[in-house]
Amino acid sequence: MKKQFILFVFIFTCSLSQAQDLSYGVVFGGNYLHPQVKNSSGSISSQNPDRPNIHLGGFISYQFSEKLGVKLNTQYNRIYQNYLYTYSSYTTSNNINALEIIPQVKLNFHPKFYFLSGPRFSFVISVDRDGEDIKDFYKSYLIGAQLGFGFNPSKYFAIEFIGDYGFSDISEAEPIEIKTFGGYLNFAINLESIINK
Repeated sequence: MKKQFILFVFIFTCSLSQAQDLSYGVVFGGNYLHPQVKNSSGSISSQNPDRPNIHLGGFISYQFSEKLGVKLNTQYNRIYQNYLYTYSSYTTSNNINALEIIPQVKLNFHPKFYFLSGPRFSFVISVDRDGEDIKDFYKSYLIGAQLGFGFNPSKYFAIEFIGDYGFSDISEAEPIEIKTFGGYLNFAINLESIINK
């Protein structure tokens, strides 16, 4: 399933690369994804991490019309999660490395402002805690949804504010259930406009 999805994204991207209403570039920024812990009988609670999450990747965007387009972000995300084990007052810090594929519908409601909405697919590459591999604690494939807006200060650069809700339970440890919510701050550099200016 994972290989078929990645193959579909690759073919879709290649087919768009021949289009004239196409832009592409680099996307990077920070994000905050707060984990909500359920069914732990109060033994585990989430804590605010001491470092921001960071992501870096690329985007490709295609305009069907002046108002409607699609956008695809493919990015690496470094996520930090802290958990407090209540009974022992012990706090752990989990470092998650994930590949994210985020297809979005883009609605332009002003020459400089637009809405974005779509699913988020995350593939967990590795997870470590104090140098220990704990990837088996996490599910390898996660699904979420994003909704937000962006604006273009210039044709070379865009800033996006995106809300994110994770539908998937990220934990493999039964009966504990952990879902996330938060947001992304994206900075997108339009390389197509820079190259063809």
